[in-house]
Amino acid sequence: MNARTQAPEAPGLHRRLMQYDPLIGYRFAPGLKVRIPHEGGGYLVKTNRDGFRCDHQVTPRKNRPHRVLVFGDSYTAGDGVSNGKRYSDVLEQQLPNTEVLNFGLSGSGTDQQYLIFQQYAGQIDYDAVVISVLVENIQRNVLKDRGWADRAGEAIRVPKPWFEFTAGGGLALNGVPVPQPYKADVSSEPRAPGGLGALRSSVRKMVNKLGPDFKDLCQRLTKFQPLPEYGSPSNEGWKLMRAILEKWVSELEVPAVIAVMPVYQYVEETASYGGIRKRFDELAQSIDVPVHHVVDDLLRHPADMRRQLRFRNDCHFTPIAHKLVGQALAKVVAPLLDASTSVDANAAAPSPTAAAIAMHGR
Repeated sequence: MNARTQAPEAPGLHRRLMQYDPLIGYRFAPGLKVRIPHEGGGYLVKTNRDGFRCDHQVTPRKNRPHRVLVFGDSYTAGDGVSNGKRYSDVLEQQLPNTEVLNFGLSGSGTDQQYLIFQQYAGQIDYDAVVISVLVENIQRNVLKDRGWADRAGEAIRVPKPWFEFTAGGGLALNGVPVPQPYKADVSSEPRAPGGLGALRSSVRKMVNKLGPDFKDLCQRLTKFQPLPEYGSPSNEGWKLMRAILEKWVSELEVPAVIAVMPVYQYVEETASYGGIRKRFDELAQSIDVPVHHVVDDLLRHPADMRRQLRFRNDCHFTPIAHKLVGQALAKVVAPLLDASTSVDANAAAPSPTAAAIAMHGR
């Protein structure tokens, strides 16, 4: 069915763009080239043969002197924005002689993104890695499945793999092979809790019905904090997020950066980013990989412009935001490529001892 005839989906990508994957749960169907209806006027989705929204094929050898791998969720895959206009595309345009492979997967958690890295990193050449962590992933990592909609718009549950702590403090992968998606049984869905929980749920639904402008006003007046999990280093969600990132960076053999992607409440300053900054800065002190807060790049702009960095109803980055993020990350990634080149050069050059032995042999 032609994508132009579809009713606009909200939020996120239509389920028909995805296919089942036993390791990560799902991925984009390979070889797509479709236009998706959207409030921004529609956007082009193209995928490579591995099922990622990337204009490059995932080949063992680099096609340019430098290659950067980028991992993330829908903010990286580019929901609402056409291929060619996402921050990974801007990043590639800003970096000479560099190809950027976008492994972003809409709706995924940091756990699934790490599994994608594991699947490909040992098979291909690359010089640097960008781990883009949408702050909301702290909630996704603890889930075993997520709600979605099938091709007919009916509710389904999409299972995902997840990590749990072992008795020794390590991480154990669970839920693999991942079960197939299944139709949600509404009658068996957990009911909203009574008391204060039920009241909050009712208020949230009422506010959403009144439209995005009223929702923005309420969040601004109440200083709504969408991600309280970052408030304490002992929060279970944060401990899991931190452990996944520590495990990931421990396996890197090239320079990398963790790019912390904010949701709009932090860009528009209706909620405090302080807890998030504190947690990731604590992480940065314990690992050999820098952390870059993308929110700082966006807060440099006036408030009226910052509202243009997301769509009116869809919370994802607009093309303007992607351009700003791509330009900012280019300044962070360029030194990583320089460092990678230096490491390669040092590895290729013979050591003084080896050179002396060679000369002696002559």
